[in-house]
Amino acid sequence: MTDWNKWLKKRELCADNILYIYRRDRKTIIHRDDGEEFELFAPVYTLLALFPEDAFLNINKGIAVNKARIVNISSDGVYTMSDGQTFQGRKRNLSAHRQLRKQMGINALPDAQPQAAPMSFLEKCTLLDDMPLAYCIIELVFDANGHGVDFVFRYCNKEMAHIEGVPVEEMLNRSFYEVFRNGDKKWLVTYADVALNGTKHLIHDYSPEIDQQLNIYCYQPEQGFCACILQVADNIDHE
Repeated sequence: MTDWNKWLKKRELCADNILYIYRRDRKTIIHRDDGEEFELFAPVYTLLALFPEDAFLNINKGIAVNKARIVNISSDGVYTMSDGQTFQGRKRNLSAHRQLRKQMGINALPDAQPQAAPMSFLEKCTLLDDMPLAYCIIELVFDANGHGVDFVFRYCNKEMAHIEGVPVEEMLNRSFYEVFRNGDKKWLVTYADVALNGTKHLIHDYSPEIDQQLNIYCYQPEQGFCACILQVADNIDHE
């Protein structure tokens, strides 16, 4: 019989670094805060019994989330975690989710267009208006129904408009997916990690919205925001 305490300890898994536990293909998956996942055949409830009682919430069949890593609970019971991942809670008693949100002090976000960042923050960005590298500040927001996250352009310099092929005024205070209808949503998780956790990332990827290979350097200039420096990869290769 497997000693699950030893199994967890060997893999350095604990209540502090596990974001969520869920079922997939008849296996239980433990998702750690560094993105690594571990598969095992123990039921979710068996694992939960090994942790402090108030560490995890069993929000739906086969889904348990770390209570300390919840960043939003929507009115229809969608839980958003600190890495941007979302899970649907039980739908039978939606008021319970709203009550939990209130108990945890999580403010419901009413829509996908929150107030712009303070002017002092944006004024600092204007120093980069003429920088020869594309630079933008995006703010992570929840959509109107609380399903996952979106991001809104709060600052773009002139070179950003040149690389993206869209005037600055058509990007500012608009959702990325309004500006770029075919934008790749896989980058959302990375941007959410930066804005929520302060993690730095370097993305090397193809951008379908501009049909270019890009290097994107991401960092957190302020809580809830992600700053991006963009370079077309071909330009870098020829330098």
